[in-house]
Amino acid sequence: MSDTPHASATPFSRLGFGVTGPHASPAVSRRETARLIAEAIDLGINLFDTGPAYGRGEGERRLGQALRGQTRDKLYIATKAGIDLHRHRDFSAGAVEMSLRGSLERLQTPYIDLLLLHGPSAAELSDRLLRRLDALRERGMIREIGVCGRGPELDAAVDAGVFDVLMAPVNSGLDDGALGRLARAAQAGMKVIAIEAISTAARPGLRLPGSRADLWYLARAAKQALTGTRTRPRAGPAGGALKWTLDQSSVSAVVCLTTRSTNLAANARLAGLEARSVSPQLSGRDLPGAQ
Repeated sequence: MSDTPHASATPFSRLGFGVTGPHASPAVSRRETARLIAEAIDLGINLFDTGPAYGRGEGERRLGQALRGQTRDKLYIATKAGIDLHRHRDFSAGAVEMSLRGSLERLQTPYIDLLLLHGPSAAELSDRLLRRLDALRERGMIREIGVCGRGPELDAAVDAGVFDVLMAPVNSGLDDGALGRLARAAQAGMKVIAIEAISTAARPGLRLPGSRADLWYLARAAKQALTGTRTRPRAGPAGGALKWTLDQSSVSAVVCLTTRSTNLAANARLAGLEARSVSPQLSGRDLPGAQ
């Protein structure tokens, strides 16, 4: 990898907003996604995470549209490569560059602050790919590179010694091996961005869905139950789970997915952010957690 200095990335907020899931589907309208992104910025959030695999690029398109008119160098935009619009897996150097170029177009930005490889195996972290990523950084198309994953593939990313960021689930359900991996990443100078912080939080009892977003969450829960991938909830509210993750010394930021203003505002308070110009619907009581 080159030792040439690169343009530095914008510092990111302790809380990030995920433009994924319902925000990349008809479950939430584009207008509603844009409104929540604007509220996130008002609350002091500048870290936004998305990827081409979310809604066949819909997440990126929504984020790009919502951020039009914002000061670009105040934002930290993360997207992914390696799994394309049609969820085909390809970590070849050429495919990753093509993916990045498509993301730049959909996001309406000349550069990405963070390009995350979306779950690569150790074998897929080829020297050719790493050289291409370095070249893309030299051209100013990306500022930082990282790996997003949830298992042993993250060890290869830490061992490679070339990545700036690790994105991974961080919650109280992790075993000692996973927690040790995150500590190793932080010790190696990598920033750790946590996801799935509240996946182990206790959920409310069965209730009728009140919105299309609620239907999306119910469908996801049913799919996870059928495939055996659902995390077993533990006692405690979502707000406590988020605070647990924020309190981990290895964690630089936590990306949350929410479709509710009250949850977004509560999460920002837990992360110690201060609103700049909070709209009236955000000025109510503290509410625990996020969806």
